[in-house]
Amino acid sequence: MVKMLIILLVILGIAEGRYPYDTCNPGLVNEGWTCNEENLCWFGCDKLNFKCWSQCNGASAIAWDGPEGTCNTEWHSMWDIEWCWLRGANTTCTTDSDCEGVKFNQCAGACSIA
Repeated sequence: MVKMLIILLVILGIAEGRYPYDTCNPGLVNEGWTCNEENLCWFGCDKLNFKCWSQCNGASAIAWDGPEGTCNTEWHSMWDIEWCWLRGANTTCTTDSDCEGVKFNQCAGACSIA
């Protein structure tokens, strides 16, 4: 029985150790945002302002040891993330899918929690 428990704990530890680098922050999956699997950033269309936005690393960059250019998948503040409006042409939108082509764009301003 003890061996089975140890094996289970090892498997869970390995699975837990992988998640930060293979998907967007799993604690926020119920927000209805779209995950950019390539850089681990949530993104979408703000339907009130008709602008594309993306998760970004501001203060959370201090605690993130993931690959360069990826978003922190562990940190959030009160179930909110750091985000910014996206820069460039074609960043107006009415649906999240309108932002697919600009999801890798730079931030148009500061990366912050709003």
